[in-house]
Amino acid sequence: MNAKQLQKEMALWIVRLNTDDLHERQQAQIEFEAWRSKYPEHHDQLDQMLNFSETMQQFSTTHGISSQNVRNSMKVSQQSKKHILQLFSKVLLFCVSIGGVVYFTAHSTMMSYYTADYKTEIGQMHSITLEDGSKVTLAAKSAIKLDFTAEKRQINLVQGDIYIDVAKDPQRPLIIHTAQADFKALGTRFIVYQYANSSVLNMLHSKVETRSLAQNSQVKVVKQGEKISADVLGLSPISELDIASTEFAWDKHQILADQLPLADLLTNLGRYHHQYLIFNHSTLKDYKVSGVINAQQDLDQTLRLLVTQYPIKITKLGDHVIYITSK
Repeated sequence: MNAKQLQKEMALWIVRLNTDDLHERQQAQIEFEAWRSKYPEHHDQLDQMLNFSETMQQFSTTHGISSQNVRNSMKVSQQSKKHILQLFSKVLLFCVSIGGVVYFTAHSTMMSYYTADYKTEIGQMHSITLEDGSKVTLAAKSAIKLDFTAEKRQINLVQGDIYIDVAKDPQRPLIIHTAQADFKALGTRFIVYQYANSSVLNMLHSKVETRSLAQNSQVKVVKQGEKISADVLGLSPISELDIASTEFAWDKHQILADQLPLADLLTNLGRYHHQYLIFNHSTLKDYKVSGVINAQQDLDQTLRLLVTQYPIKITKLGDHVIYITSK
């Protein structure tokens, strides 16, 4: 089978394996395995397709749309098999060629999100009071896991952003753990933002001890009205923070960007909209954004504004998938 024919066959299997009808999907799985056994030389490509197919099945949970709606969004002007084939092939090629840099391959993060103790959906904010009396608010599409024992209090920030008002417990200082740093509360109110490759602390009241998880293991104390970020290189210099603007932006679902990497801005926007944004993080992270962005405003309008300011190209695949590249 040549590459073009394989691509066409794979696109058709994606459609069948993601039908909303359970019986039809099970039958398709049986037939797919029989078909797959005939082409051992293509198993690597077919395994990539299955990973993509499994991710498509999560759309109903993560984005509030059914697989049928996903397929419908891929149609341009007529609901024909030809258009479905063409557009699904494009999406498949994006996923296979871009590899680990798009969200379709973030299976470990996805699993951690589903198994979190508390999580929010797209566009949703939720406040909870923990067993120790601490009050936590999760921003849109955020998730946390708790690790509370008689000796310690730790909140693992799986993804997204949290606002926390810490209950005092001198014997068990509360720690917010991210992939880049541990933020040990020495005071009360602060916000932690988790991005793809960094985490940011905004200190609203009192102070927090920030310990980098990078090899240099830096430690800095961040006080009220200050902020700091952590990444694989360690901790950034401490800078000033406008507390009133930060709290207002949080309450109003605004993104208060101060030299924020464009890739991180797009990640944030994706948490407030049911469109699926696909982009290469490494190629967009060097573009910096400053300003106030209303995360809930029309996404197309926001993207059009970004196109006028940065050398990026927007390609829409139906109503729910948006592919963003640098020019």
